[in-house]
Amino acid sequence: MRTPPSEHVTLVEVLELTRPFEEFAAAVQAAALRLEAEGIEELVTLQFYADPASTEVGSILTFTDRNRMMEHIDMITGWEEFERFFGTVKPIDVRVYGELSAEAQEWVGQFGVVSKTFEDHVVGFVRSTAA
Repeated sequence: MRTPPSEHVTLVEVLELTRPFEEFAAAVQAAALRLEAEGIEELVTLQFYADPASTEVGSILTFTDRNRMMEHIDMITGWEEFERFFGTVKPIDVRVYGELSAEAQEWVGQFGVVSKTFEDHVVGFVRSTAA
């Protein structure tokens, strides 16, 4: 059963590169491949955007069940691929769309980079791309 869009949470992040772009790109590719294969099903969007000449990277993550976000975080923090990835970036800005669980809010808040939170969903829809 699908959760309604009002239960989703999206993180829009700006990350600063702390290592050369090529090292970041290799690390994030490995992390994304493992996450796609083994991660929680409720993480439905994982996108990274970057200009190799810039020191900033953008990412978008969407969870269809905000209550599973901490399960995701607990899982990936033990993965070598994510240790490598987290060694190449530093969060500098996060915007949260949707309501985080108290535990997820505390975890995200530890970095001191949440610039805006939009908790109250007004309207929206999600199209299924499945055939």
